[in-house]
Amino acid sequence: MIEIETIFEMFGGLAILLYGIHLSGVSLQKILGFKLEKILTKTNDNPIKGLTIGTGITSVIQSSGTTITMLVGFISAGLLTFSSAIPVMLGANIGSTITTQIASLHIGVYALPILTIGVAIHLFSIKKLSKNLGEALVGFSFLFLGMNYIFMSAHSLSQDDLAVNLINSFSSSPVVYIFILTILTLLLQSSSATSVVVVALGVAEIINLPIALFMILGVNLGSSLKIIYIVIRRKGFLSDLAITHILLNIIGVFIFVIFFRYFDYLASITSSDAGRQIANGHTLYNIITALIVTPFIPFIVKFINKYALKTKTEELKFSYLSRKLLYTPSVALRQANRGIIEMAKEASEMLKISKIIFFENKTELLEKVEKYESNMDEMTGKISEYLVQISQQNLSKKDLMKLYSLMHITTDLKHLSDRVLAVSKLFIKLKEEKIDFSEKANYELTAIFGKLKIMQNLVIKVLKEDNLHLAHKIIKHENKVDEIVQKTNSNHLERMNQGMCSLKKGKYFAEILMNLERIGDHADNIAYAVVDRFRYK
Repeated sequence: MIEIETIFEMFGGLAILLYGIHLSGVSLQKILGFKLEKILTKTNDNPIKGLTIGTGITSVIQSSGTTITMLVGFISAGLLTFSSAIPVMLGANIGSTITTQIASLHIGVYALPILTIGVAIHLFSIKKLSKNLGEALVGFSFLFLGMNYIFMSAHSLSQDDLAVNLINSFSSSPVVYIFILTILTLLLQSSSATSVVVVALGVAEIINLPIALFMILGVNLGSSLKIIYIVIRRKGFLSDLAITHILLNIIGVFIFVIFFRYFDYLASITSSDAGRQIANGHTLYNIITALIVTPFIPFIVKFINKYALKTKTEELKFSYLSRKLLYTPSVALRQANRGIIEMAKEASEMLKISKIIFFENKTELLEKVEKYESNMDEMTGKISEYLVQISQQNLSKKDLMKLYSLMHITTDLKHLSDRVLAVSKLFIKLKEEKIDFSEKANYELTAIFGKLKIMQNLVIKVLKEDNLHLAHKIIKHENKVDEIVQKTNSNHLERMNQGMCSLKKGKYFAEILMNLERIGDHADNIAYAVVDRFRYK
């Protein structure tokens, strides 16, 4: 009978290990910050460089899932092509085996000294960078500590004949181990944790090398299913890379099962130590798979683009504001800017509909304006929250200025949409009270709407291109709007003095002019927010 202490040791060790992987990975991402973008986007369709970078980054942050999620963000932001991301993904698979290698070296004895150093650095450091380094060391100490408990529980299990027989009960059908470890990896959401368990079982001589290698194949397949799980949870996000990842691992596992005796022999000759053999087998699987796949990347890209089921990215609301990108602030800012561009487009559409309400008497369109404005409220909240999260990272001066700029732009777009809604409601009141403006007044409003439309189109272009010249054009147009409004006000007062305009009609006209002028002011504020970025470049 398996003792309860052994179960607690195993599950407690897994919990500590998983937390250690998370803490060290997150802390190292904070330390690397915006450098991750520069590193990951240097592949330039060079497969060897992509493999090397993917391996190195994942070895540091110890999460292939995190690396792949960042890759998706880069592809979405236009910083990386799908074809250049595949070698990095293959490298990430290789890098994910670093935890297995560490486990096989039996260096858990260093857990407490590393914990002591990490806590000391974190407590007594003033700089954020040093505190993050301390956190990373604490994470590594937990990783080692978790390994210790897993190895201790495996040793206890080896003394229990019932447990050993149960684990080896499928030895006549070893493919079952692939299935079991696939499910376990999916449940734990960590291929590193399950691979450590496999190494521990091998070191304790509970399982032999062939069974361990079949388990390792399951670990790799499970890592792909973990990404597929993310796809389902996020309704399609990561689709191309997720499909590629699962296809390559299914093909890889199938090939290795067919040629398993050669795989078994290759792993066995790498070391005389059981733990090292398993760890080396894990690494060899990913290296060999990467070497086989790399020459066929162009064909894989064509196949995925042609046959993979595509999801409508426009339906993936706010999926681009991924928390995984926060530790690459420049990319996270691009994603926030992407949302702000959508806000600018919706504000432009609101202005267009508002004009139609007035000039074409389509009062039923107010509901559409209100729906857009409600959506703007939601987008403002989500994007503002994301920008605050970005502000808590290590930012370069350039990124910091862009962050402040985007915060101001988000607020101005929200206020701009509020003004458009206010104007639209005034137009509805005019129609309800059967108030008509003079032909001259309507002509003046048409001129203002025309200028505002030009400004809104320029706002969208400025946000897309980060173009200083276009920002200055917005400012010039806003000055022209002020001139037109001032002249229109003068004409309006003259009409009132001549008795051509009633007090009630004049009140409505003045309110409409005021709101239209404010719409121009907010577009002008957006332009200045962009101009301010260039003062620090």
